[in-house]
Amino acid sequence: MEVVKNIFTVAKAIYDQCDKAQTNKKRCYRLKKRIELLLIAVEKLRNDPAKSEELEKTLSELLLNMQNAECWVVKYSRTGWWRHLLQAGGIQNKFIHISEQLSNTAQALQILFNVEHRAEFLTYFDDERLRKHNLKDIEEDLSKLIPLLEREITSLCDKVDSVDETLQRIQKLLQAEVVRPWDIKEIRATDLRFGELLNIPGMMTDDSHSLYLGEYHKSPVVIKVLRGEMSRNDDYIRKTFRSESETMKKYESPNILRLYGICIDNSSSDSRYSLVMEYCEKGTLRELLRREPELSWQRRVQMSLDAARALYRLHQTEMKAILHGSLSSSKFLVDGTYCLKLSGFELSKTESSMRRNPVESRAKTSELEYLAPETWQDINAYNKHSEIYSLGVVILEIAVGGFPLQDFSAENLEDMHQILCQKVNVDLPTSCPPVLRDVIKRSQVKDPRSRPSAGEIADLLIAHLNLMET
Repeated sequence: MEVVKNIFTVAKAIYDQCDKAQTNKKRCYRLKKRIELLLIAVEKLRNDPAKSEELEKTLSELLLNMQNAECWVVKYSRTGWWRHLLQAGGIQNKFIHISEQLSNTAQALQILFNVEHRAEFLTYFDDERLRKHNLKDIEEDLSKLIPLLEREITSLCDKVDSVDETLQRIQKLLQAEVVRPWDIKEIRATDLRFGELLNIPGMMTDDSHSLYLGEYHKSPVVIKVLRGEMSRNDDYIRKTFRSESETMKKYESPNILRLYGICIDNSSSDSRYSLVMEYCEKGTLRELLRREPELSWQRRVQMSLDAARALYRLHQTEMKAILHGSLSSSKFLVDGTYCLKLSGFELSKTESSMRRNPVESRAKTSELEYLAPETWQDINAYNKHSEIYSLGVVILEIAVGGFPLQDFSAENLEDMHQILCQKVNVDLPTSCPPVLRDVIKRSQVKDPRSRPSAGEIADLLIAHLNLMET
């Protein structure tokens, strides 16, 4: 296979760069080790005609991932890697995505081929182990970076208006790189400060809750205070919360809305139950696109990458994919840096357990424009391929700067799908990067199995951004 030849060529380039690494040495070494193990399995499978079709698809995705890995190693294994960090950010997230994709390839190869010493083989691709090592490595790198930055800033002090202001900006960028593990817990009422009642742009509200801007550990948060008749069984609520918290921790990602925990306030005769979550000041993606129609293509590609990474995190959390169930542009929130955060599925059982009579107004029907054709007649056909279709509609919105079917009323869903496909050709600007056009079209194909995975979409967008940065 030609793809195998290309993989080994890229692998050699990665090995050479890893051996020359001046910084990020530990991560480079582990990346090299994982690739070496994968290529042993690839070499044994390459001449098996019975598995060639499945193998070629897996290897094509591996090749794209390794090409992104090569860019990462070249960029971040040199002494000046911190310059790229300050310019673009995302070093930790990019490396984690590359390693997670290698883990997926390991799983796929293991299915195709009974790898000897399977448990030992997959140990090298364990996501939790990767995260712990990566957090330790980046903290070590950043501790070495501080003196270097101080010298650099001192030499530039006569070129900037405020050295202190510049240092503060750099400090925030560095802190953003170290993604701390989620700690979802029960929060004491005395640790929360309530601010103004919020009306977050684009967020659906109803009589079931009120949203407040608050403060928790000196950071802004959204406090969702539940309304209605509340349960009095605090022990049951806590038990349900602990169970759901363990599940939510598996979703840990910069592109998943962070949950800090729940608060049960019994200080008055009427107990108050709240969910405490990350604050995204720019509101929903749908509202942002309406409010800021002139976003650059680089930003639109990055936002599409954020959306793909969020869905990728859900789909890869377990052996059986976790599904969002109602993906749309209103379910993505946008923080102050234009980073997208997927919401709309967090602690749903806990919220129900807090209510004596669960609210039935929670959306029972999805927005039809986002539903994949295979689910129109049979909702049981809904799977991760169906959510890729929905993701494609969201990325189309990002590319055209708004909802493409807001003024369309179809008599049947088949017409809606056809018109949506036509709009991809008509409404996308000529300046739209080919990678976005390709991802949208491939996500909208009628055969679910022909749609790309969320991981593949993310890899394609990463490769495009890598080219733009060079």
